Amino acid sequence: MYLSLQKKFFLAFFSIAVLLVVILASMMHYIVRDSFGDYMARVKLQRLAPVQKVVVQFVNERHDLSVLKVDGAWENLVLAVEEVKREAKATKAARDAEKEGRIDYSFSPEDKGLPPLEEDNDRLPPYVRGVALLDANGEFVAGEPVPVEQALRFPIKNSSNTTVASWLIRKGPPENDALGQHFLAEQVKWSFWLLSLSAVFSGVLAWLLARYFKKPMAVLQNGFRRVAAGDLATRLPASQDNEMGEIQRNFNSMTSQLQAQETARRQWVADTSHELRTPLTILRMRNEAMRDGIIAVSDDEWQRNLSTISDLTVLIDDLQSVARATEGGWDLKFAKMHVQASLEDALQDNAAAFTASGLSLRLHVLSDQPLYIDGDAQRLHQVLRNVLLNSLRYTDAPGETLIEVSRKGKNVRIEVMDSAPGVPDTALPHLFERFYRCEGSRNRATGGSGLGLAICEGIVHAHKGRIWAQHSRLGGLSVVVELPLHQPAKK
Repeated sequence: MYLSLQKKFFLAFFSIAVLLVVILASMMHYIVRDSFGDYMARVKLQRLAPVQKVVVQFVNERHDLSVLKVDGAWENLVLAVEEVKREAKATKAARDAEKEGRIDYSFSPEDKGLPPLEEDNDRLPPYVRGVALLDANGEFVAGEPVPVEQALRFPIKNSSNTTVASWLIRKGPPENDALGQHFLAEQVKWSFWLLSLSAVFSGVLAWLLARYFKKPMAVLQNGFRRVAAGDLATRLPASQDNEMGEIQRNFNSMTSQLQAQETARRQWVADTSHELRTPLTILRMRNEAMRDGIIAVSDDEWQRNLSTISDLTVLIDDLQSVARATEGGWDLKFAKMHVQASLEDALQDNAAAFTASGLSLRLHVLSDQPLYIDGDAQRLHQVLRNVLLNSLRYTDAPGETLIEVSRKGKNVRIEVMDSAPGVPDTALPHLFERFYRCEGSRNRATGGSGLGLAICEGIVHAHKGRIWAQHSRLGGLSVVVELPLHQPAKK
């Protein structure tokens, strides 16, 4: 059976609320019943005060309560106390009548307005029901047997504050106490009504809370549905300053990244198509011209075709390298490398090309200690080669290119800087994007494939390093690479 999120919220809130109400109602009922039982026990204790005085007198005179164990002794004692109380009330009533000028000729309790004496099993007054008299040792003497766990115990002390006996009084009203039983029945009834009303109120509140929590979830669900349908421009109103607002902001961030990735993917396809179409179009047109006799077939023309094919091969290799960098699929062979020695090798390999272009290439080491890193020598040489080729291609002659190496904390910093011309500030963040050319031209003969720095970024990141571009103090561009220093293995 499928339950919507709103129904699940409702059932959860309603179940918790009803459970709490039941627990509270049960506790209240228990507390009221227990408190009422204490109250009834203390009322009985107060009414037993005259009987208690007689019990203390028995102990003072006879030092024993065994006489009350005789059949009928306890009943006679209680009835005698009641008779004394009745006579005291009758005497008081006669005195009151005499003060008021009335002559009272009534002699029977009924005539005096007093309740008649009960006979047989009902002769004892209600306040001795559920009461047991115990001696100083806690042994039962008289009264009614009462379970200890259902009763309260009260000591009976003499004038010397010595416990001579004790009362064991059952908590709560006796079964024949209609008034007490009615009171407890009323409490149960009102507890039931309270429970019912609380359940209804909890249900309404739970439904409102379920709707309140479902509303933002429905907005989020609709947003995911639109994204699944391809609408990556979907954004949610993230105005709430709570967990749901944070989820909505994360959703907006996710869709923004997805939209940016989709835009980059389409741009990548368009740029790749253009880059591949350009040399293929040139090659096709040149071959057609040779076929139609417009261009004479010669070794020079075949050499141009081979050069175009070579450029196309380089482009395809660069595309493969960029794809590998994007997927993080570099097959790196890490080994300990001496940074200064590697840079000197690169300097020797490229010095001739720079000299031929009217540029000087220098290496400046700012560390007195040898610097080592863990890296793939072939891939890191590719990074340095691409950066130097970029400098060679764009630096005006006469000019210079300086390689500066230093230690920065736990990293090795390699900076390749060249002289004019520089790049605009707006171009610096985009230099590592695929197919980006600062001059805006798509002529590969002038600007290369536009993938060199993107490949460098992928290789450096695979080595857990950083690479960025900034303005050079020589007036041109500076490309900075930071790589972690070699860490000796812990023994």
